[in-house]
Amino acid sequence: MLGTLGLAAWLYSSTGPSGGIVAFAQSDIEALAVVEAARVKSIDVEVGAEVAPGQVIVTLDSGSIDAELALARAEEARLQALIPAELARLEQEIATSIEGIERDLAREVEEQRRAAAEGEVLAGEISRVKRMIEDRQASVEDLSSLDVQRAGVAAIASEKPRTIKLLRAQIAAAEERRRKLREQAGPETAKIEAALTVARREIEQLELQRAQTTLRATHGGRVAAIRKRPGDVAVPGDPIVEVVSSRGQLVACVPERAALDVQPGDVAKAWVRGQSKAPLTGRAVTVGPVVLELPTRCWPSLNLPAWGRDVRIELDHPAELLAGQAFEVTFERPSSGAPGLPDVPTLPAVPIAQAAQGAQPAQPAQDSPVAPAVQRAGAGEALRMTVPPALRQLSRFEPSGVLPRPAESRYLIVSDDTGHKGEGEGAPWLFAMSATGAVAPEPVPVTGVKELVDIESITAGEGDDVYLLSSQGYSAKGKRKKARTALLRLKPEGRGFRVDAEAYLAELLDAAGPAVLAGLGLPGGTRPLEIEGMAYRDGALYFGLKSPLDAQGNALIWKLDAPRALLESKRLDGAGLSLWARARVDVELSGAPTPGGISDLSFLQDGSLVITSTPSTADGDAGALFHVARPQAGVLSPRLVRRFPGLKPEGISPSLSPGKLMIVFDAGADVPSFLELPWQG
Repeated sequence: MLGTLGLAAWLYSSTGPSGGIVAFAQSDIEALAVVEAARVKSIDVEVGAEVAPGQVIVTLDSGSIDAELALARAEEARLQALIPAELARLEQEIATSIEGIERDLAREVEEQRRAAAEGEVLAGEISRVKRMIEDRQASVEDLSSLDVQRAGVAAIASEKPRTIKLLRAQIAAAEERRRKLREQAGPETAKIEAALTVARREIEQLELQRAQTTLRATHGGRVAAIRKRPGDVAVPGDPIVEVVSSRGQLVACVPERAALDVQPGDVAKAWVRGQSKAPLTGRAVTVGPVVLELPTRCWPSLNLPAWGRDVRIELDHPAELLAGQAFEVTFERPSSGAPGLPDVPTLPAVPIAQAAQGAQPAQPAQDSPVAPAVQRAGAGEALRMTVPPALRQLSRFEPSGVLPRPAESRYLIVSDDTGHKGEGEGAPWLFAMSATGAVAPEPVPVTGVKELVDIESITAGEGDDVYLLSSQGYSAKGKRKKARTALLRLKPEGRGFRVDAEAYLAELLDAAGPAVLAGLGLPGGTRPLEIEGMAYRDGALYFGLKSPLDAQGNALIWKLDAPRALLESKRLDGAGLSLWARARVDVELSGAPTPGGISDLSFLQDGSLVITSTPSTADGDAGALFHVARPQAGVLSPRLVRRFPGLKPEGISPSLSPGKLMIVFDAGADVPSFLELPWQG
């Protein structure tokens, strides 16, 4: 009996789909705690509840901060009111001064005219007296008195022009002072401006403290424990709620006997322990450098410690994992391919709605340097995002750009339409999405602007700067309101962002003149202009145009050398806006080649450039992904990576997962989708 049991135990630990290799879903425990002592006001979750990244978990009492914030805002309002009052007073002083000078000027002009008239009268009288002297009807003394009068009048007449010129110069100087006073703050209001700046910084600090009274989940996961209750006082470092989450990774315990059989890049298949359903697939991303004692859960017997290496497995597709869940794993060596090429699997060549119909994907161009990698990689599917009903009731959600925020473990997504027609349309909102495609139920607010209209792209700048760009195009009704031409720079503020600077690009282009427009590839003006892509590199912004194309069918890329200068001066002069490059990025629509425009672009860490494209002007859903290995000014040679028949790729960026790209697809009124695309240079 003992021999039979031992044999069974040996067979269990060394056979089956795993070959004895056990793996567990890697988990993180996030403890939500305060940075300053505070009283818990409410806890909005229960143990076992599923939470999304950014979801409100705990609300702390903010009464004292709210009171200080109200006082600080009142002081800000008072100082803001002082500035126009002071400017009005100064302008009134200038107006009074100008009125006095104008009265003096009028008087001097009148005296000049009177002196000129008297001079003309005296000249006639002198001529008459001279004739009388010749006729011996008057004496020389009569002429002398007239000469004296004429000399006095002549002196006055000669002095008046200088006095009049001086008075007019004084009026011009006063007018210039009034103009400068209206256009920009001067030393007259500098003291108030300084006090206002201090008040605003105090408000920012208080708002930051106020934001810290709302504790949110950094990662998605499940509530594991609640350590405090409403009314309790929490101290720094004391957990209030604990959330356990899975990273979408597995950690495999490779026994010592197989320690050399697993290498980074090996293909992994993982079965839920005790089940025989289709396995999850992934790749080994890291392999432990030394053989160590494995965790107790990996021991074949609690009395027999096991040794081996830990191997981290990155799953090919997001999956709902229970933290600590056990799997049985096998590893296979991938088929050899061309070294040094991007490992890019093909996307399903049919839209999600048609994926079950068995349509075949279009093949990449055979001259593409990534074609071998495309052919050897497995197919990956675009997945539908999880959009909460509460968000769909609040707003339309049509992704047009994506930005990874690694520190927040989420993506920011812009939508070209927000709110609903007639109700909150154009609301200044961004949207947050987790790494697994779960969209947060609450939008991310943007303050400092009344509306966001047709926002097509988002990118990160220096530090914590975030840039947004509207399409610059006309609406379906043939109108282009100012908000459709916005270029905005945002700064983080509270749980959202604040508009730090703004400019209106199409308006500046219209004012620049035909020569500037022609140099940018717009000989016919800005009417056909549509910009859907934007990227940042080395202090410059790059704009990818959807339309117009050039005469050869190339899409255009502009470069803005000095975004800060443009935003501060509100002028194109000195900002360095130029036509940087051209690229052919055609798509296939209904099986036919169709001129493509840029829907988004992104520079990767290796300096290369990826571009997504959609039909430039044609109607229909189609897209493609291109790669430029060494982008530089001039005519680019993008290589086709894959096509997206029936899908509209609107945003591309590096993924939160290492070695991948994130692409988001707009589906109009339908549920949008996303794709994490493995990419290894």
